[in-house]
Amino acid sequence: MGERAEGATSDLVVHAANSGATLRGPDSHFDLVRCGIAIYGLDPFHEDATAHGLEPALELTSYVAAVKPIARGRAPATAGGFVAEEPGWIATLPIGYADGVRRAFTNNLEVLIGGRRRPVVGTVSMDNVTVLLPDGDVTIGEPATLIGAQGAERVTAEELARRIATINYEIVCGVSARVPRAYHRDGGPA
Repeated sequence: MGERAEGATSDLVVHAANSGATLRGPDSHFDLVRCGIAIYGLDPFHEDATAHGLEPALELTSYVAAVKPIARGRAPATAGGFVAEEPGWIATLPIGYADGVRRAFTNNLEVLIGGRRRPVVGTVSMDNVTVLLPDGDVTIGEPATLIGAQGAERVTAEELARRIATINYEIVCGVSARVPRAYHRDGGPA
């Protein structure tokens, strides 16, 4: 425990450690620590939260609302800024910048569908993003994870923050009120 300041009385409660200091500086713990972002399982150092024994408390998901073929040289109407280099499939997810998926993720994001990373292509619109699939191997209604894990793959808030040169806190605080919330405790509904 950290040393008390000279002249400190025994009824004085001393606390100076935020999440980062709690994890890295035991000498700053004094009587209490004030964890903020670490409570949510996010890394205050913007690295891998699991390296500090943190478990992310937030998952952001959507689902596949449509799957359509795309020919080489074509651009989907809802995915400005993207032209298919090869034939493939486009999945539409009903989540966009009104939900907190920043426009900076245009052509700069991967989502998990079927436990595999899939690139978001084209412009992030208000209500949807489009995802390129090499084959039509996903089904309508299939879950899509923007933050969280599917199988062995995971996408973290820290990864998303690095992609657009911001911090993990901004990523999770940006999830809008229109996104439905489901609260869980120990893997089950709370």
